[in-house]
Amino acid sequence: MAKQCDDKWANQRRQTIGLGERSVRKNYYPQLKRNVERIERFRALLEFTSDFVLLINIQNQEICDVNKATLTLLNLDEDTLVGKPIDVILEEHHNNVVQVVLSRLKNLLLETERDNVTCEVHYDEKDDLKDSGKFSRQWLELSSRQARVEGEYYMTVVGRNITDRKQHEEVLNSLIKEKEALLDNALVGLAWIKDRIIVSCNKKLEEMLGYREESIVGCSTRILYESDEAFNDFGQEAYQALASGKTYTGTIKLAKLGGEHMWCQLTGNAIDPSNPQNSSVWIFNDIHEHMLIEEKARFLSQHDTLTGLPNLRFLEDQLNHIINQCRKENKVATLLNLDLDRFKNVNDVIGYNCGNDLLKKVAKRLQKSVGEQGIVCRHSGDEFLVVLGCLTDKESCLPVLSQIFSIFREDFKIGGQELTLSCSLGISSFPHDGEDFETLLNKANIAMYQAKDAGRNTYCFFSSEMNKVAEETLMIAFGLHKALEFGQFQLHYQPQIDINTERLLGGEALIRWNHPEFGMISPNKFIPVAENTGMIIPIGEWVIQEACKEVKKWQKNGLINPVIAVNLSAIQFTHGDIEKTAYQAIKQADISPEMLELELTESIIIRDAENVLAKVKRLQLMGCKLSIDDFGTGYSSLAYLKRFAVDKLKIDQAFVRDLNENQDDAVIVRTIIQMAKNLGLKTIAEGIESKEILELLKLYRCDEAQGYYISKPMSGEAFIDYIHSCCTESK
Repeated sequence: MAKQCDDKWANQRRQTIGLGERSVRKNYYPQLKRNVERIERFRALLEFTSDFVLLINIQNQEICDVNKATLTLLNLDEDTLVGKPIDVILEEHHNNVVQVVLSRLKNLLLETERDNVTCEVHYDEKDDLKDSGKFSRQWLELSSRQARVEGEYYMTVVGRNITDRKQHEEVLNSLIKEKEALLDNALVGLAWIKDRIIVSCNKKLEEMLGYREESIVGCSTRILYESDEAFNDFGQEAYQALASGKTYTGTIKLAKLGGEHMWCQLTGNAIDPSNPQNSSVWIFNDIHEHMLIEEKARFLSQHDTLTGLPNLRFLEDQLNHIINQCRKENKVATLLNLDLDRFKNVNDVIGYNCGNDLLKKVAKRLQKSVGEQGIVCRHSGDEFLVVLGCLTDKESCLPVLSQIFSIFREDFKIGGQELTLSCSLGISSFPHDGEDFETLLNKANIAMYQAKDAGRNTYCFFSSEMNKVAEETLMIAFGLHKALEFGQFQLHYQPQIDINTERLLGGEALIRWNHPEFGMISPNKFIPVAENTGMIIPIGEWVIQEACKEVKKWQKNGLINPVIAVNLSAIQFTHGDIEKTAYQAIKQADISPEMLELELTESIIIRDAENVLAKVKRLQLMGCKLSIDDFGTGYSSLAYLKRFAVDKLKIDQAFVRDLNENQDDAVIVRTIIQMAKNLGLKTIAEGIESKEILELLKLYRCDEAQGYYISKPMSGEAFIDYIHSCCTESK
């Protein structure tokens, strides 16, 4: 086909040249030759170009000329195309490429009002592999221009195969879509920042910050910060790191659209470290929930869960800072140790939940009264600490103390009840009493206990004398274990007599501590320490066991139906297994249960009354005698006497000692004795130190007596001798 085209063109050229030689003057021949050669070169270019070219007459839609690439594309020869209208060709040839290309050319011919039209067409071409059954899509780009020659309108169409380009575009578009999908579905926010302007970002960042799609693109990153200061500080720190070629990571609270805030971790990389402001990429990681949990954990680690007040750890850190500041400024800091008076008794009455509510109310009032002047902390239980800093002297805390005591003037309403509370305060100060938290806390604690010993509802500053007492208390606490282990405890016995016949009935067991270094230590010193340390339970068990053994000796030495009285601690009664202890002691000593009398204080009775009543009933069923010690000094409720049905009331020596001189005491004693007789109870008076008092008690019809006038407490051996002397006198 190509050879036929070349021959035809050569023939036309000879005719043209020949015509020129016969018809035109010879001086025109060189110009004509140059034109022909120019046409030949242009024709050669068209034949060898990879683009396909067509010349079409617009009026009759006839294809006037085509190049070789067009014939190859349509798989037709020149005679089939050139000189024929497009419709004829479409009717004669039905292959894919002919139908698609020529149909599109026909449409272009109809768009005569348009020039310089570019369009794309595609068709499916069967693969070269035989019987593969597969087709590949081919894309063509067609560009058309219109021209007028000698009154005729023509359209020149230039086309090229753009399949590779389209495939590349498809791959690129696919990659772009994948990238957009990856970015938009990322779990973190992403942004491209230039000169602190948001150039682009993903949807996740917009969602995190509450913005509509693309609404923050073009905005300054200043809108993300709480303040200009935060914006400037973060930028200075971040871009300084990026300029050194490092990746920057920082945590900051960012502002959301609605005014809320969220914690984010930002990680940035500079495109060009030499000019990080020009372009950088940032990852926004939402760590808000994590930070809230961390803040809550930090708060809980530094605050009391019940009251919300700072805890001991937080207070220690703050006090150390205050001490450092006071040291520089030559100022004074004070630590106040506040303990609620008799809170355990109140808690037993109102119950655990109401007790917690009461502590919350106390904490709220306490914090309000101190305000900005100091830091309030809950130490433990019903104990609070207050730190006051930068005072001129330790007495400068007195106005705050007054404010603290004032919060207890108004009753606390809890569970429908109105409760009156008071507190005891101990005060230590820096630098007078110590220069570290532990020392100051220890000394404030000592001063607080001194305030309680002084009658409660007051305060005490720490002094060196208190320290001596504290050291003694500490020595006692450490020595109690050894005292029990190495048999340093002893029991002494004070006789109890029938007040009318003066017959010896038995005695009260009184514990003594014979310390190998310090000698006899008074029970008033070591019993409170034993109760605070819990050692009172094993010590109390030892006392009951020894008392039962001793009363057995009394019986063997001629005392008829002797009774030994043992005073029980409230802690021993409520927390120890008192029934088991009493039962085993009675059994091991082989005595009758009626020979053991257990003395209960009124504070035991009101402490968890139902549980105490159950224990009392079991002890009574066992056969033990029960009495109420120090009657008249506590609550002295008739309701309790009726419910507990004890055997005896012990009239406190505070009413007996001045009975012959104090009419009020006489009235109280007579009232107690008469009430006991009406209830069918016996009475015993302690603290009798003269014959006159003994005679008055006989007159008031008291049943039993005990005191120095009758006999001082004595050792077990001396008590046996006392029994023998009493038996001899009775004979």
